[in-house]
Amino acid sequence: MSGTRYLVAYGGDKRSKDALRLGVALAASFKAELDIVLVVKTDNPSGAGDTPAGDIAPVLREQALQRLDDALTLVPDGLTARTHLRGDRSIAQGVLAAAADLDVAMTVVGAASGGSKLAFTIGPVATALLHASPVPVAMAPRRYTPGGRLERLYCALGTRPGAQLVLDEAVEGVARSGMDLRLLSLLELDGPDGDDGARSRVEGLMEQTMRRLEDNEVVFEIGQGRSMKQAIESVGWHPHSVLMVGSSRLAQGNQTFLGSTAARMLRHLPVPMIVVPRPAPADARQLEEV
Repeated sequence: MSGTRYLVAYGGDKRSKDALRLGVALAASFKAELDIVLVVKTDNPSGAGDTPAGDIAPVLREQALQRLDDALTLVPDGLTARTHLRGDRSIAQGVLAAAADLDVAMTVVGAASGGSKLAFTIGPVATALLHASPVPVAMAPRRYTPGGRLERLYCALGTRPGAQLVLDEAVEGVARSGMDLRLLSLLELDGPDGDDGARSRVEGLMEQTMRRLEDNEVVFEIGQGRSMKQAIESVGWHPHSVLMVGSSRLAQGNQTFLGSTAARMLRHLPVPMIVVPRPAPADARQLEEV
């Protein structure tokens, strides 16, 4: 889609460079442009706009601009990218404000820094975005090194009402990118949905979804294990792929909300995750009735 823009929340550290590499892979795959945004924290309550508020010390401004210049060296030729330096009292609010001002279609963040060995550790900025963004939020694992364009889009489907609301977004994504679509259900046998009827519910979901997508070439895969870790490890993950999940039913209309199942998936997931906002209530009811 011409003119589509993705925002990368950037800070110059390793985690934000992971986010930028994911942003490059997503933009190349979905034919989008990049807006690389660095938010400097200020004490000015009105610190909005592309130029930081006046109380930012000149040395901080100089450092931030240099980081943005360095970020552009990570963007390959042929991909349109712009940089934006902004000031705000909250980094997360600054990113959300930039996403609204720039009218982006997706925001990309990296994992938090720290001593954890997990590929995904959600920091305060990512937490705020994953629970309040009006556009999809993509999260890059640590040390993310994509191999060019993405080739496969996994779409996670659950068996609870409304769980297929993410499906339309995935179908639109593969139509725009040319990636192959793999529908995925993770069956956690010792988890909250791991009763005797769980497998039959998943198979029923598979049949219903395949009928709905009869004009699309799609494969349905079931990952199964005693735990979420085992269920994820049972999936033959494509190395150049991304997983798309829907928001929790707790989400307000047109906002993301990382659910408990998706949060547990992040602990073991070997590929990037995209969290899609839950539609407004009226739209959600229409989709659930399809």
